[in-house]
Amino acid sequence: MTSPEPPFSPLRPRDPRSVGGYRTVGRLGAGGMGAVYAARDASGTLVAVKLVHGDLAADPEFRVRFHREADLVRRVVSPCVPRFLASDTGAEQPWLATEYVAGPTLSQHVREHGPLTGPGLRAFAVGVAEALRAIHAAGIVHRDLKPGNVVLAPDGPKVLDFGIARALDETAITRTGGLFGTPGWVAPELLRGGPPTPAADMFAWGGLVAFAATGRSPYGKGSAETVAVRVLDGRPDLDGVPEDLMPLVTAATGSDPDPRPTVDQVLERLLGRSAPDSQEEATALVTQVLREGWKAPPPPTAVAATRVPPPVRPPVSRRKRLLVGAAAVLSLAAVASAGWMWGSGVGGRGPGPEAVSETVDGTRASEAGNEDGSSNGREIATEVVGDGLLTVYAAEPGELGITQGFDGVGNVLPEDVERAEYAIATVRLNTVYADSVAQRGIKVFGEVEYVADSGEFTLHTDDLVLWEVGDGLDPLPEDPAADGRPAHVADTDEVLATVTPDAPSAEFEVVFPRAPESGLLGYLPAPTAHGEDGDRVRGSYMCYMNWHPLPPVDMADEQYVPCPEEPPA
Repeated sequence: MTSPEPPFSPLRPRDPRSVGGYRTVGRLGAGGMGAVYAARDASGTLVAVKLVHGDLAADPEFRVRFHREADLVRRVVSPCVPRFLASDTGAEQPWLATEYVAGPTLSQHVREHGPLTGPGLRAFAVGVAEALRAIHAAGIVHRDLKPGNVVLAPDGPKVLDFGIARALDETAITRTGGLFGTPGWVAPELLRGGPPTPAADMFAWGGLVAFAATGRSPYGKGSAETVAVRVLDGRPDLDGVPEDLMPLVTAATGSDPDPRPTVDQVLERLLGRSAPDSQEEATALVTQVLREGWKAPPPPTAVAATRVPPPVRPPVSRRKRLLVGAAAVLSLAAVASAGWMWGSGVGGRGPGPEAVSETVDGTRASEAGNEDGSSNGREIATEVVGDGLLTVYAAEPGELGITQGFDGVGNVLPEDVERAEYAIATVRLNTVYADSVAQRGIKVFGEVEYVADSGEFTLHTDDLVLWEVGDGLDPLPEDPAADGRPAHVADTDEVLATVTPDAPSAEFEVVFPRAPESGLLGYLPAPTAHGEDGDRVRGSYMCYMNWHPLPPVDMADEQYVPCPEEPPA
């Protein structure tokens, strides 16, 4: 009898049924680089296979980068890093296979169950330090260690995502002045233009342990500039870190990289003995700590699958943001070049808040209703809740508490709304060049998942618009549809996908042949997206940058980065 598959998404009609010698059985995710599949080897063991998008596979430079990534993953051996299995970087569509890791990310676990405590927290600190020991021993700096890149597996924490790591002996290939990583987790010396070193990973380790212990990012939330100022000021919020871990966390998050403890020094303190002399000894010691102190976390709930965001914070006014020094500003622009940086705003169709339909007698539809004051319409709203992932909500008028229009950057729904109760669909968006050879135009593609028990949801080409960015245009506008910037829409309005409880998932793609390589990608559901007219509809916009197609930043951490017009020099 075949055991049931773990809770990953089913394969789509166009998904491959095998990659290399692995039989694909589901989808684990997708991003700008490609799709990640759950697959089984010849013995039936579950593995994770990353398959590069066909458009990127045609780019020789990208193939070189992917080959380098596979080589980096192959070098790292640790019980706290997914095991490398195989790769074929010369295939028509290059792929990479690693151990399958089940469990929530640290950010998911903290959001659903709160911070780690006691022996589990200490085991987490040991496990992540052990992963960094193996990474640094292989001559690599991770450079993007954050809560979304650590999975809490049944046997301990696992550090993921070497997609933007760089080997220490390969720094010549890194763009001069380039900065990769996520605001709030990037060390201050990197913000000032310094080279990546293992000390930068130890800075992130300290912040990660603080986050695991308190449930708060040590440098808070807000715009990239605001978070960078806090990092450069060197005043992390460590209130709530246990006394036994506080000295190490404080030293690791120090502004000066030289006094920060090395990973060996951290392990010496945490293990209560000298650093192990061999990889085998390190593995045995860490395994013992994890066996004694680690407790398998509960799996992510259905709510987490839609990446429901944390409670809304007060909107950050762009006019009140602190200014960053010139070097940091240049570095922050480089942060944006590391991938799609998604700003959760509210995008819109038409001229803005006043674009509401009218009834026959001239009464606005949002004001019209039945004799008893009720309305026949719905409220529909979207929020960016994960790596390129939007959740769509629908409710009777007044239940979501939204209005027609824009809030700028921030969560759409009020804090007291139970998001899981109103979620109807998720939409994952990606972009690549429409013509990858000439690097012209933009293809928007992705997947729609229906998560409600009844009804249907429809996605139209007209729901998507690409706005331009550049001189004189606000990089994070409150209303991108109302400030006069050029917009690009599809040539025809067509149904891209319709999903229901019986057919809950569908893929889509649409081409914008004249759109620039960088801009704002806006999404606003049609008023009839959920089967009947909506009185109020709110959307979201994101920043796409096709010169560096990496997965988008995890918006569950609410890190908002403006969209530049051109790649940093």
